[in-house]
Amino acid sequence: MVFFLLLATVVNAQMTTSSMSGRVTDNEGAVIGATVVATHTPSGTTYGTVTNVDGRYNLSGMRIGGPYKVEVSYIGYGTSITEDITLRLGENYVNNVTLREETVSLGEVVVTAFQNPILNSDRTGASMNVSSREIGTLPSINRSITDFTRLTPQSNGNSFAGRDGRMNTITIDGSAFNNNFGLSSNPMPGGNAQPISLDAIDEIAVNIAPFDITMSQFTGASINAVTKSGTNTFKGSAYTFLRPKTFTGEKVGDLIVPGARERSAQTYGVTVGGPIIKNKLFFFLSGEIEKEISPSNSWVPSTDGKSDTEKKISRTTEADLQKVSDHLMQKYNYNPGKYKDFDNFNSKNHKLMARLDWNISDNHRFTLRYNDVKSNNDVLTNFNSGPSGLPRMSGRISDKSIAFQNSFYGFENTVRSLAGEINSAFTNNLSNKLLVSYTAIKDTRTSNSDIFPFVDIMSGGDQYMSFGYELFSYNNEVKNNTLSIVNNLVYSLGSHTITGGISYDQMYFKNAYMREATSYYRYNSVDDFINNAQPAGFGITYGYGGNDAPGVELSFGLGALYMQDEWRVNDNFKLTAGLRAELPFYLNKLDNNPAISAYAFKDGWVDGATQLHDYKMDVGTWPKAKIQISPRLGFNWDVKGDRSLQVRGGTGLFTGLLPFVWFTNQPNGSGMIQSPEISISSAADLAKIRFNPDYKAQIAAHPDLFPQTPGVLPRNSSVAQVDKNFKMPQVWRTNIAADIALPYNMILTLEALYSKDINAVMQRNVNMPLPDKTITGADNRPYWSTNRVIGDLSTAMILSNTNKGYQTSLTAQLTKNFSNGLSGMVAYTYNLAKDVTTNPGSTAASAWQANTVVSYLNNPELSYTSFAMPHRLVGSVSYRLNYAKNFATTFSLFYSGSHQGRSTYAYTNDMNGDGFASDLMYIPKSKDEVQFIDALDASDNTKVIMTAAQQADAFWGYVENTPYLNKNKGKYAERFGDLEPWINRFDVKILQDIFTNFGIDRRYTLQVSLDIINVGNLLNSTWGVYKTHGLGNYDRIRPLTQANGYRLSGGKWVPKNGLQPDGRSTYVLNASSIDDFNKKAQWNNSLSTGSTWGMLLGFKFIF
Repeated sequence: MVFFLLLATVVNAQMTTSSMSGRVTDNEGAVIGATVVATHTPSGTTYGTVTNVDGRYNLSGMRIGGPYKVEVSYIGYGTSITEDITLRLGENYVNNVTLREETVSLGEVVVTAFQNPILNSDRTGASMNVSSREIGTLPSINRSITDFTRLTPQSNGNSFAGRDGRMNTITIDGSAFNNNFGLSSNPMPGGNAQPISLDAIDEIAVNIAPFDITMSQFTGASINAVTKSGTNTFKGSAYTFLRPKTFTGEKVGDLIVPGARERSAQTYGVTVGGPIIKNKLFFFLSGEIEKEISPSNSWVPSTDGKSDTEKKISRTTEADLQKVSDHLMQKYNYNPGKYKDFDNFNSKNHKLMARLDWNISDNHRFTLRYNDVKSNNDVLTNFNSGPSGLPRMSGRISDKSIAFQNSFYGFENTVRSLAGEINSAFTNNLSNKLLVSYTAIKDTRTSNSDIFPFVDIMSGGDQYMSFGYELFSYNNEVKNNTLSIVNNLVYSLGSHTITGGISYDQMYFKNAYMREATSYYRYNSVDDFINNAQPAGFGITYGYGGNDAPGVELSFGLGALYMQDEWRVNDNFKLTAGLRAELPFYLNKLDNNPAISAYAFKDGWVDGATQLHDYKMDVGTWPKAKIQISPRLGFNWDVKGDRSLQVRGGTGLFTGLLPFVWFTNQPNGSGMIQSPEISISSAADLAKIRFNPDYKAQIAAHPDLFPQTPGVLPRNSSVAQVDKNFKMPQVWRTNIAADIALPYNMILTLEALYSKDINAVMQRNVNMPLPDKTITGADNRPYWSTNRVIGDLSTAMILSNTNKGYQTSLTAQLTKNFSNGLSGMVAYTYNLAKDVTTNPGSTAASAWQANTVVSYLNNPELSYTSFAMPHRLVGSVSYRLNYAKNFATTFSLFYSGSHQGRSTYAYTNDMNGDGFASDLMYIPKSKDEVQFIDALDASDNTKVIMTAAQQADAFWGYVENTPYLNKNKGKYAERFGDLEPWINRFDVKILQDIFTNFGIDRRYTLQVSLDIINVGNLLNSTWGVYKTHGLGNYDRIRPLTQANGYRLSGGKWVPKNGLQPDGRSTYVLNASSIDDFNKKAQWNNSLSTGSTWGMLLGFKFIF
């Protein structure tokens, strides 16, 4: 047992140090027993060992950076000294030494070290390191880690190798800094704030295919940052970075971006480090404060009901917004906030970091790091989610709709982390690394609104306006505490380095979350709401026993056992083989709800199925704990023996985690501590409901709809469960690469990466029956006359796995290592990645229904993913010029070129009867394959605004002139099948150093910096501009609305779903006129600050 405790290693504990190895020889072969001492000269920290029977040595747990001085000595031989060695994060630096006998030696032999960061035996799979020099000199207006991970050729925003960014793992000094709960797309905790100051980071490493078996918990990439540490010299800095209002571009083409010059930001910070006891005990401190003001909503209401996407004018009229605002104030004394001239968003955060490094002895070293982050930021209301049983509509803030300001919300985020690490060398061949870390994360939602229902109002069957307390924010709070323990044991045995370990990582979550907790109403028109008509939809979740903020708990553990052998077969070939076994632990008990278990749901739908099998849900148990095995094999081959040609690669399994919010969906919807989400869409139940500003009174008035007893399942509930056989995400990843040395210190890298999903994550709804009809015509997809197995319930979601999906990337990269002040790289990557779902939601139901399919959401087709662009160019160059003794100027450029995204062609509404607007568009082979009907005015059914013939001509012209649609006539559109326009972006940084030297090792520097993002837009307002599609809604382009005639609702005429008597489907254009359609059916400049240039001015004093 003691042995296994010594081997304990945690999956979150990624790289924090470096190592050094090599072979000592003379003219006759190995030198046994030679003394090797490596000294980190800034701190005086020493690492020592002796060579084994093969003349090999290994030093582990070494500080990153340098310079190092390595002395190798043996009786009868002259001492060999190697200087100026710099160790990169996670690197095993190879330093081979040849000793000469004293009779022929001239004394000490001093060599200046150089090891190529690419051409070295430590590299196997795709990876990238960003040094402290690069962090300080490359453009970074956001001062974030992601400003540097974008240098990775296989990246696309927060995604790597075509994988969901939520499948990455991020560590700081080996401790987890992940957004484990996964409610936002931000990969790190702390809201919009970075969890640690950029000035406190020493190095960043990105590993996509590390065949080192100690690295796990990701199927995307492992991103690790290591903080700075103190040395024997007192060093520090004081800095400020300023972005005044005039430092944001406001022009896109000939148009002015609304509110662009409202953005401003200030950052103030200090760092200091040095010795407490020279050569023994060191400290490093960092503190930073950030404040930012930014425009909130740039969409403005119209005066005439006509939208203009290019000018960001919504069709929602000022008159209607004022009418609703007056009604709310006069009848309910509720202020919904502004509907134009919105207040700016304010965000602020502070970061503190303290680190101690203690050289206990030559063989034992201890590091302690504490980090504290607190941030506040404002957010726009949710884009288009609602009750799970109701179809999603278009965006609440868009060309079709305006949301009042008090429907916005905020976040208060707190992150605190403590990590301790001890590195020990027990013998010359046995070393140990123990790391313990604890991270506490708290995310709380806030709102300026009084407690009031959230209301969506439609017009013409689409979103029109929204107001109220944001529908997912009332009493919403997440706590996530993570405890990690690591203890790596490494044993050197001849040419083998053996690593073994046991890992354990424990996470605790508490989530207070009730969807539509203040109640939700949907109305077909403004008049319906004002006249208190029957709503078109209703939703609510409520606590039992008067508890307004119940919370569900989840305790999850992940243990692993692994073993690895790194075998240096000879001086030119290294082989690494390892095996990892991981086992999840579900540590908290759940209460089962017999009312859910009593239902016979249906499962097992596949193409051509004629029947489904019964499925019994059990929300009282977690999945069965199953061991997942991850074998890996990696190699590095120095083909010619001189590191001029290196072939490397490997293959193996990688097991990750997932957003744990999908796990908490199960107890949240169990009906034991709070009601499941209740989504009401049936006319009979909606007839009982009228608007009530007091959600508690609404609940009390209808006990048949809203029972308040645990274990009772209300009608229209949405429930969820994790599949009993669910496994953590897992991919099989293979990497092969060649690195070729070229003249002028340049390297050409050719790299291929392939990943195959073994256990991808997907959702399915077991309350969906089989389709009972088929649409007649060229579009002959299945159709549902009834879309619920249990009519009284909404969705019954199962979190499950699929093995469908793969990702391929091919990269060619040219790198110029830093020399004579110049460094740079340029890379091209081709990507092909497909999956069945990107899981675009934070709950099981929202992720399921937000997918797009041809036939059935439970059986989505394999199609393109949104996480990878087929072509990406990335490059950077930096040059430093020293002159006039006390001056240096650095110029750096970053370039990225790719398609800005992928788009899906879909219908605006539900066209196959399944109850969800998730249907991919059929692309007609000829003009007459789509049957149009006359489009009527929404308020006057006698007025034709577009004839069927006009619409057919306009739509066919759109198909003919859109390359993707023209190419795929007669087929169904593919999910994310079309590529959005190409965009080129250039960022620059100019750094001016003015310095003076005092003594041998003391320098004072005043540094002035200017970062400019999208510098092309500064030169020309049409360059570097993102595009938006006039028919776009998030990532969908929606030209058509399925409409079998019209129906009267509250005095308004809205599209009616359904089929014609002959089984055909009819359509109208998604526009108010032919001119409106023609104007929208194209890509226009995105009128936002994301399209403009921005500057950041910095002043830093370094001592």
